[in-house]
Amino acid sequence: MINFRYHIVSLMAVFLALAVGITLGVTLVSGEANKGLAAQAEQDRRQVQLYRDQLSRQQKLDDYRDAYATAVGKQVTAGMLSGTPVAVIAMPNAPRATVRDIQQAVTDAGGTVASTTTINAEVFDTERNADVLDAVAPFSRFYQPDDSTQTKVGSVLGRALLGRNDEVADKTATDIGDALNGKVIKLDRSSEQTARLAIVVTAPTSDPPVGAQTLDRHLQLELAVAERAGGTVLAGPNSTGTEGTDVATARADADARTELSSVDVADLPSGVSTVVMAGREQLNGDQGHYGAANADAPAPELPLR
Repeated sequence: MINFRYHIVSLMAVFLALAVGITLGVTLVSGEANKGLAAQAEQDRRQVQLYRDQLSRQQKLDDYRDAYATAVGKQVTAGMLSGTPVAVIAMPNAPRATVRDIQQAVTDAGGTVASTTTINAEVFDTERNADVLDAVAPFSRFYQPDDSTQTKVGSVLGRALLGRNDEVADKTATDIGDALNGKVIKLDRSSEQTARLAIVVTAPTSDPPVGAQTLDRHLQLELAVAERAGGTVLAGPNSTGTEGTDVATARADADARTELSSVDVADLPSGVSTVVMAGREQLNGDQGHYGAANADAPAPELPLR
């Protein structure tokens, strides 16, 4: 006769067998899973190492291209700006590294950085128009009453920094620089000469992009500056894209496209050399738009002397 204890023992045996089965199953499956995971991990490790090797090689190739472009660029542009005083003008958010690279390139090409000017962002802020106009009002003879605020600033700034002939900055130029410095610009004069060539370093693409109205104000100042210069180049560090930049705005504007030159890769060593070449071309009475986006060519046609 099967009693209650027998049922208990039988159930215990079933549960024990089930537990053993589960344990064995988990152990076997876990072992197989571990093997699979280990194999996948090894495959992933090899893939990561492959990507690292590819990235390292790409970096070495980039370093080589930059070093080559720098070395060749110095040879190509040597003497191209010989004796030429240059005004370097940095627009708001222009990268300092690009400004420094262009300054060095001007020197390497035989030119002189006569002045370096940084334009304050307030110049393009409509809410600050009154302050900006107050700063340039003492020099109203250099602009028209109905000019935009930015055109007035550009005209006055051009009078302070630029001239079509090599000459020493006169008292008016000095007075303007002193009056504007610390208010609408930051000015560093490295020479008593006025500059024949203006290189305007512009900002890269931003997120969110700069609005069209602000970009139009930038262009108004840049065109006004160009009126006083023997040549003007917009140097845009825009190799990652030109949307929402001064360079793209100038290239889309009928007047600016035929008066200014522009380079959209000034953040690259090859682009820095192109800025110098575009400057020489401007001084020769020609112009063009160079780089990778909506450009006339990668660089001006050589020789340029």
